[in-house]
Amino acid sequence: MSCTKRFLNVEWQHHHWRPRVATAETLTAQEPDMWARTVYRDYVRCDKLEVCEECGAVRREKSCLCEVATAEQCAVYLAWRAGHANHPVS
Repeated sequence: MSCTKRFLNVEWQHHHWRPRVATAETLTAQEPDMWARTVYRDYVRCDKLEVCEECGAVRREKSCLCEVATAEQCAVYLAWRAGHANHPVS
């Protein structure tokens, strides 16, 4: 289905954007704590897209980096993970 609308010889786009995770991975970062000791923290990095539900057009490809606890509350990441249950996050 086309998202192009026309009225009185004027044409414009009317998309229904939905965020979607393309890929995700778990990263371990080495950081200093407040006493300059080395600590290791896990983060989740996602490559996100906005995809039109009607025509499949893609816009705004971006990456985000979250702590694991924050990623566990992200609906977009959880939907991606549920769809990739057989493929563990690297």
